[in-house]
Amino acid sequence: MKSSKSAAESGWDSYPAELWDRNHPPPLSKEQLRFWLYCAETYGGPILDLCCGNGRYAIPLAERGYEVVGVDVNQGMITSAQQLARETADAGREVKASFHAGDVVNLDLGRTFRLAIMPGWSFQVLLSQEDQISFLQRVREHLLPGGAFAFNVFIPFNRQRGLVEKNGAYEWPLDPSYHSGAPRTYDPVSQIETLVESNVHPIELRHTSLSELKLLFQLTGFEIAELYGDDEDMRPFTGKGGDDYTVLAARK
Repeated sequence: MKSSKSAAESGWDSYPAELWDRNHPPPLSKEQLRFWLYCAETYGGPILDLCCGNGRYAIPLAERGYEVVGVDVNQGMITSAQQLARETADAGREVKASFHAGDVVNLDLGRTFRLAIMPGWSFQVLLSQEDQISFLQRVREHLLPGGAFAFNVFIPFNRQRGLVEKNGAYEWPLDPSYHSGAPRTYDPVSQIETLVESNVHPIELRHTSLSELKLLFQLTGFEIAELYGDDEDMRPFTGKGGDDYTVLAARK
């Protein structure tokens, strides 16, 4: 099957797994798991973990008795997740988790789930509305009636603070405290940010507003059931500087 634009151009498929493991090592804290555990307790399993990375969300959910299936386009990440699952089992903690390499835009697992999750602002790697719609349609087809899709994304208005125009392009001033001062640029036409993560690997992220999300949901059979300002404390959404969109979308 032909790769989607997002899989081919976001940079995620070639992201060095060892770099991700170093910057995002398991285990997660109780706060980092709070929202995702709440969703699992509310909807139950089995759970589909989309853009699962190294399994840092899937394994803790599986340790709590849920069956979890993780999918990621990056084979190196899948290998890391499988290794984490083996290490967890070897330590005597039973987990029912499996991990598969694949393009989430063209997802076809041949089974259904009660809950799909996409933590860590991963929705941003869907680079076009066409891919976003295809992805949401595929997610809905993989959910049982009454199921839900949980994810989080940054707020474009907050993310775009500090942008300056330079030679006809938009960029953020270099910040040594953020990704080692890596260059970051933004294209307001495509709504795509280009970021060199940790000043090592370039990735692209699409900025998507709440109004866009609501329209995408109308087109693909979802509706917002719950909305928070952050996944770690599940605070009420206000849109202020520290907020993101932490969304629990119900399958209609």
